Amino acid sequence: MKKTIQTMALSSLILTSSLFGGGNIAPVVPIEEIDPNPFYVGAGLVWAGVSRDCFCPPDQTTRLKDSTWGGIIRAGYDYNQYVGIEVRALQSSIESDWVDKTTHYGIFLKPMMPIDEQMNIYGLLGYGHTEVITDCPFLKDEFTHDGFSYGIGLEYDLSDRDSDKEEGEYDRPFDGHGDQEKGWGLFIDYQNLMHNEGPDNFKSNIISFGITYDF
Repeated sequence: MKKTIQTMALSSLILTSSLFGGGNIAPVVPIEEIDPNPFYVGAGLVWAGVSRDCFCPPDQTTRLKDSTWGGIIRAGYDYNQYVGIEVRALQSSIESDWVDKTTHYGIFLKPMMPIDEQMNIYGLLGYGHTEVITDCPFLKDEFTHDGFSYGIGLEYDLSDRDSDKEEGEYDRPFDGHGDQEKGWGLFIDYQNLMHNEGPDNFKSNIISFGITYDF
């Protein structure tokens, strides 16, 4: 019995020495959490198409079409990976025939759907102000419309995923997915500004593309 007790005591001593031998216990290093600002900004080029009826003599109605190039700026706030809000403004007046200038600004609800960790598809549903200044061969005109505007687009994340993981972990489940990362990205979208508005049935839509930065 005495021998058995001695054996058990010796085994316990050896086990304890193995666990705490040298006193070197590696400290647990906490992973830094990243809390990106939900705001983002963007800028790019825009192509704007405009069409309208033109009443030309003698008593003939002609449908005129033209397009111009310009610039767009946008800024927004992502509430989560599915819903955001965005404001945007654009002006287009380069390489025109009879459209002198197209100006638009508005605020939009931005429903989103992440396709994978680098790509995000989104919609635009909101209210905008659009102004088109035209120089029809027989009439110089200015048309303004305030109302519903909609669109659809795609965002692509250019940030380094490996670098993001080395820096730490995002503290919200949607950060780092779709276009919710911190860093640079690309976007392209289509937006309808107005459809058959006014006595001359003005139509206007745009295609824009450029870069974004998520804070």
